[in-house]
Amino acid sequence: MKKIITILSTFLIITLLFTGSCYARAGGGSGSGSNGGGSSSSRGNSYHDHYYGRRGRSNPIEGIVMTVVVVSGIYGLNASQRRRKARLLHQRTKKQLDILDDEDAFWNEERIKKEVKRNYFIIQEAWSKKDLETLKDYLTLQLLDAWQTKMNWYEFQERRNELTNIKLIKQHVVNVYDSENDDEDYFWVYIEGMMDDLTIDEQNQVIESYDGVFVEYWKFKRLGNRILLDEIRQQDEYEN
Repeated sequence: MKKIITILSTFLIITLLFTGSCYARAGGGSGSGSNGGGSSSSRGNSYHDHYYGRRGRSNPIEGIVMTVVVVSGIYGLNASQRRRKARLLHQRTKKQLDILDDEDAFWNEERIKKEVKRNYFIIQEAWSKKDLETLKDYLTLQLLDAWQTKMNWYEFQERRNELTNIKLIKQHVVNVYDSENDDEDYFWVYIEGMMDDLTIDEQNQVIESYDGVFVEYWKFKRLGNRILLDEIRQQDEYEN
């Protein structure tokens, strides 16, 4: 029984910590650690009942509950750390934005946040609908070509990616690059979101699903006073 609890506990930890790394999202957002990341190890929980000197039996439910509590604590700690890191990056960047805004209204932080939020929902929904015509207005040509290739691959596999209940939990501008040539300007945004992310086959069977929190970094390039999504990196790809 102890061995079974240990196996179940280990499987649960792996599932909770790493589920979501293979799911699609906009652009086929595969990559590592989109739901808090981190790693840990845990042994199955058992206890010895010394009442009357008898060895007690392991309680599988107690072991699983304890595992969930431990994993939840680890997840909460990781979420707190990643948000703190993003806030520190944003604090440094905000000072730069305040200076740039005095010379160029494009760099007004509130304006940027509103446009990022608007584009985030449009892009996620257009990806889900395979709406390339809409995406043409929100992606750079390079990223549009890459996403079209991914959509074609999904179609070849006779699969589709459906995104619903799309939420934007947090966003922070964490890096900006201001060039003398405005067309070379860009900035990075910390994105923390949530959605129901389903990959469905031709028989309408769900073959992958994810509904947890994910963290990504989105790079936007400037086009006049507009912004175009140019790249998406997973948390570990950007922070490491």
